[in-house]
Amino acid sequence: MIANEKQARLCQVGAICAFVAGFCYVLVVGCAFLSPQSIASYVSSEQYFKDFKGYRSIFIVLKGLLMVANIAFIGVVLAFQSLARDKNYGIVTFFSVLALVGFAVGVLQSIMDLSMVPYLATQYEMGSIHVKEVIIALGVANPSLYIISLGLPGLWFVLLSLLAINHPKIPRLLVLLGLLWGIGNLVTVVAHVFVIIWLIYLVAFGALCAAPIWSLWEGLFLWKIAKKKLDVEHVL
Repeated sequence: MIANEKQARLCQVGAICAFVAGFCYVLVVGCAFLSPQSIASYVSSEQYFKDFKGYRSIFIVLKGLLMVANIAFIGVVLAFQSLARDKNYGIVTFFSVLALVGFAVGVLQSIMDLSMVPYLATQYEMGSIHVKEVIIALGVANPSLYIISLGLPGLWFVLLSLLAINHPKIPRLLVLLGLLWGIGNLVTVVAHVFVIIWLIYLVAFGALCAAPIWSLWEGLFLWKIAKKKLDVEHVL
């Protein structure tokens, strides 16, 4: 009975975190659509810093939202890990830890971008030609970090979706949305690492459609599980 209540409380936290993460991701995607191609590419250039002047405020909001979303997803991961069936407990735990690492790096990545990119943009604007050349040569960010911050959570999404595909108590469409989210994460990694702009925007459009549906549905799903477990606890 104690285990039931522990699971229920984790599911409640996971449900709230799913709502928060979904809300943040919808706003993130909206901010991403407003970004010029130079900003979306993460490639340091003269055009990047010209465009950044008008995008600075949106950039700061975007990175702040990403930080909150990554923190919120930690609660979602913990909730799902607590619900893992015995036969899948080992692999779910392993990939859950990978996802937690990914979301933690995502938080760090957002903090680094928030603290460094606006600062470099200011130094570029005020600096000499040599300073500008050095900043462009060093770059404003490292898109390869997405391999960890998006890639590892993407693998977690895909694994959980595949394990749940035939689960009788989980709606098939919800599983499919989770699978698409995971695949979208992995495709976004490729798009950023190889600077494929049209692919970045395509995935962003898909996320705008899928993120609110998955998050709201997943949050309600976890909340119902929590309620059922607590009802059983109270009856017994």
